[in-house]
Amino acid sequence: MEQLTRLLICYKTLVMTLFYLKKNFFDGWDNLFTILAQNVIMYVVVIGGYFLVGTVIDYPAAAIPLLIILGMLLSVLMFAVSACSAKMVNYKSIPVKEVFQQIPSVWKDAVLFALIVMGMLFITSMAVPFYLRMGNLLGIALAAVIFWIAFVSILAFQWFLPLYSQLGGGFKKTFKKSYILFFDNTFFTVFMGIYSLFLFIFSVVLIFLAPGIAGIILAHNNALKLRMYKYDWLEQHPELSLKEARKHIPWDELVAEDNETLGPRTLRSFIFPWK
Repeated sequence: MEQLTRLLICYKTLVMTLFYLKKNFFDGWDNLFTILAQNVIMYVVVIGGYFLVGTVIDYPAAAIPLLIILGMLLSVLMFAVSACSAKMVNYKSIPVKEVFQQIPSVWKDAVLFALIVMGMLFITSMAVPFYLRMGNLLGIALAAVIFWIAFVSILAFQWFLPLYSQLGGGFKKTFKKSYILFFDNTFFTVFMGIYSLFLFIFSVVLIFLAPGIAGIILAHNNALKLRMYKYDWLEQHPELSLKEARKHIPWDELVAEDNETLGPRTLRSFIFPWK
């Protein structure tokens, strides 16, 4: 009986995962031109910043601040794109100009997030080699702890932008919820990381125009939208213990409305999604 229950849980999880991939593909296809434009906007900043830094690369006092500013600018655009993606996953058409309209409301938290991520990466890149050079068990242990903290944080931060865009709640709450979602959905978060890596590699074929950064952000927003169905269902069944409730999450029912909204797709609808 227990083995049957586990198989049923695996089946329901597979249903949700496959639908997630389907929905993300359809949403990406339906908003392809918007995603292309969003990517171009971000790449203009990245490429422009790259050449600007290249002109002062021999002067660290100038190059390092420029790199930090570049990271903050990219973070602001990513937050703005995520705000648009949060609407796309709810089947709304978003004009490209809305990316710029979102900037005033997100830039402060986006800058803070960028500083935290860059600080974490800097500390990790400096501390791990330092402790490994100690050449003893203590050094290896400290290097491993720092590495895994950074690795877990990177995975957890996949939830940050969609949480911020869809649920709000401020920076501190969003930061905390990112880790809560990671530890509560560890396997799915790891799957998201692998899927994001796949999207990034696939982007190379299309010169990063699609899916690109905007496509990955859209995928993260879709992941949160579908994952929140689980928490809504858990809240509706307080009579069940948390452990018991997790075994009976009806993913096929929870995504049924979205599945109906997406509807069957013909070849024509793929080629001309705007018709």
